Amino acid sequence: MKELNPEKYNRFFKLIKEAKMAKYSNEIQLLNYQHKSENNHSSILFYTTFKCASVYVADILIKLTKNVGMTPINLNGYAWETGELKEKLQVQTAFDPKIFKTGGYFYGSFREFDEWQIPNLDRFRIILMLRDPRDILTSLYFSHAYSHAIPLLNQEELLELRERALRMSIDEYVIENIPKYLKIYRQYCQKLLNKPNVLFMTYEKMVMDFDTWLDTVIEFLLLKVSPQLTSKIKEEADFSVKEENIYAHKRQVIPGEHQRKLKSKTIEILNSNFAEILDVLGYSKF
Repeated sequence: MKELNPEKYNRFFKLIKEAKMAKYSNEIQLLNYQHKSENNHSSILFYTTFKCASVYVADILIKLTKNVGMTPINLNGYAWETGELKEKLQVQTAFDPKIFKTGGYFYGSFREFDEWQIPNLDRFRIILMLRDPRDILTSLYFSHAYSHAIPLLNQEELLELRERALRMSIDEYVIENIPKYLKIYRQYCQKLLNKPNVLFMTYEKMVMDFDTWLDTVIEFLLLKVSPQLTSKIKEEADFSVKEENIYAHKRQVIPGEHQRKLKSKTIEILNSNFAEILDVLGYSKF
């Protein structure tokens, strides 16, 4: 087997890093206090979780906000794709109004409430999108074990998650991750739910009635986007999955997956642990 030339190998990764840095030029400028937006629309925050179509929804929100002249900022994407230390960035930006500006910006996705410490939350318009936590945990297993792409940079964390998931059954994995997601959902319910500047939307609503979901989001955010863009987004929306593939990113979208994949005892444990959350969010009837 031919050995890799170290010089070519290093040059290859240098080019990748440079491309990623160029992609996140707005984030870099903002982190250096050099970016300024002339747009005066109230800034928008997007809170969600993993396995809640977070990338897809963020992409839609980016299209909508860019259409009205706002600047999208993805701090998680910047840290993940460039290999920058997320923990260092979190400390650097904590409660910094020069980073989290209340006008002209779209920030997201954030997948935990306290992931980034943002000041003056009541001065932002906030989208909170969640999915049945039982389905989240079920989908998370397949993502970590099989389908989540391994990036060229910042590989260690995801490789470790994959190895751990593959050593466990889906039921073992789901039960082990209950405490983490119970904390995430509790914080969202306590800190964001029922606030006047927060719109709570569900993954299930998006999948089952996308047009109404999109119209509701646009109306709440007070975005005067072009009708052509709205129509295009609706036309391109497609949640069909012809055949389930554990290696595919969009593997399964139909609500209630936990009922089809987990043992009855595991479902009982989930129902017990998340009982209050399921009731508050309207999932207890499923």
